[in-house]
Amino acid sequence: MFYSRARSFFPRPRLAWLVLLLAWSCGSPLLGAPQVEVAQELERLMAVHGFTMKPADLDATREKQGRAEDTDLLPHLRVLLEGFDHVIVQSPQGGVERVLILGEKVPYVPPPPVAAAPGAAPQGGEAAAGETVLETQRVGASHAVTLTLEGANGRRVQRLLLVDTGADYVVLPSSLIGQLGLAPEGLRQQQVQTANGPTDAALGTLPAVWLKDQRIAGIEVAFIEDSRLGGNALLGMSLLGRFRVTIDDEQGRLVLGGQ
Repeated sequence: MFYSRARSFFPRPRLAWLVLLLAWSCGSPLLGAPQVEVAQELERLMAVHGFTMKPADLDATREKQGRAEDTDLLPHLRVLLEGFDHVIVQSPQGGVERVLILGEKVPYVPPPPVAAAPGAAPQGGEAAAGETVLETQRVGASHAVTLTLEGANGRRVQRLLLVDTGADYVVLPSSLIGQLGLAPEGLRQQQVQTANGPTDAALGTLPAVWLKDQRIAGIEVAFIEDSRLGGNALLGMSLLGRFRVTIDDEQGRLVLGGQ
């Protein structure tokens, strides 16, 4: 690197090319990591390291560019997929088992307000009689809601859960067992089927889940190792199945009615 206190300094042309070549070969921030075609790099990494992806997830990255840094697999994937909402599922030994693509990151633009016609159903966060309306967040192509989980002795924990009508249970990371004050020996061990294949889970019943100020008692839940969930939690059918479920994509709402 060249510095000058009193005047600008530029190396001679041959020396300049040498500086640029060294910066490229050493991975210097001078030029940054090289750009690659994301899908091709993922295919190469899968062949070398043995992790898997759904064909649809891989297709979602085609014709997209990403950065490829010469690092270990996990940081390499994180840099390569920085333009996507994604989940990296790790094995108990720390390796990578599967990569999930939730969608390409795009700036969220709230929809314009819509004036309600006379007699129309309530808009925004207002609920019709017998309905509970929850605001959702976009996580890639999925919707997520923040709910309050009630554990033993009234202990409560707030958690963001991805809405997943394909999950039989409310699925939570095992690290929440202690936070909710639950006794591990009171949970039953069972193998369950997930999008990543069969895995061990600890099944039990939460005293309640709160939908705003509405307490829904006795919710079946499956606790799975944090690394298997990639830090996520799922709002599944053990709660959703009690309601008529409507997802309003434009308004960003989850409407639950007819319990």
